[in-house]
Amino acid sequence: MPPAVKFKREEIVNAALNVAGRKGMDGVTAREVARELKVSVGPIFTYYDSMDQLRSDVYEHAKARYREFIEEGLRGAVPFMGLWRQFLTFASEEPELFRMIFLAKPDNCSGGAMEALRMSQDVARESIMEVYKMDAHQA
Repeated sequence: MPPAVKFKREEIVNAALNVAGRKGMDGVTAREVARELKVSVGPIFTYYDSMDQLRSDVYEHAKARYREFIEEGLRGAVPFMGLWRQFLTFASEEPELFRMIFLAKPDNCSGGAMEALRMSQDVARESIMEVYKMDAHQA
């Protein structure tokens, strides 16, 4: 009977996201992720056939983290200003993830700067519509 898998896919992605946050996407190697998890590279390849697949998941998680930042800003007294404050906070606190999302989209990943800006715009539009009672076109 093979040994039980000790790590979940989400834990591997989070470890890889931590590595990306420190070293950028180029630093996301099997060896570095394994070092973050304090294991051999084996568990990584239990869930992933290639590092490109893992990097793609890391990119999606980085975008989700960015979205959390901007959504937090939208809960402020002046939502639109809060969004941009959080945009700058994300750039300051997560420079490697910011660079990955806005400046250097990894190969084999959907998105890029324009997608990230559209996401920001879509989230802001929802807030502006709610706060200022506007339709989507006006917002």
